[in-house]
Amino acid sequence: MARSTQHDEGREPVGDYVEALRHDVPFRDGTGVLHYPTMRSRPQPSFVLDPLHRFLLIGSVVAALGYTIWIIGRIPSMPAQIPLHFSADGSVDRYGSPWEILIPACILLATIIGLAILTRYPRIYNYGVGRVTEENIQAHYRNGVQMMIWATFSATVLHIAALGSIAGDWSIIPGIWFGLGLLLGSMTFFILRMLRL
Repeated sequence: MARSTQHDEGREPVGDYVEALRHDVPFRDGTGVLHYPTMRSRPQPSFVLDPLHRFLLIGSVVAALGYTIWIIGRIPSMPAQIPLHFSADGSVDRYGSPWEILIPACILLATIIGLAILTRYPRIYNYGVGRVTEENIQAHYRNGVQMMIWATFSATVLHIAALGSIAGDWSIIPGIWFGLGLLLGSMTFFILRMLRL
């Protein structure tokens, strides 16, 4: 994740907030603090991911791809009708052709890959109501990327739980609730941390 922290040429800070917005450049307030009012005014990320988050990101994508390929390879040997939709209590309320498993598999896999790709672009994230300044921008980037990595990991857990339950490998209830809890819990943690930066 290490990149240059240099601003683009012609991106010198200005002292007028409206002008900064109009020209996508940093804004220096009266106290000398440098703010980034637009994503194009922000510097490039310069932090390096820690080993845990690097492992979670790579492992999530590899696990999702591998499990999807394994499930697709099993489709020809599946029964003619498999469970495709579940009610809130985990009971099956719709059966269908095993080839229909391709629809949720592709949608969930595309979501996971999309989330993983977004970890490369923290400059475009929305950092909420907090101030984004030269003192906290790299901390915002790191927090945002870690949040996206946990979202990728959570989506992978949901992906494997859903496809495995459709294939009949296990019950849908524990995995889905665990994945949803992981997603909501991690999002809450990182959003609250963002507001304190």
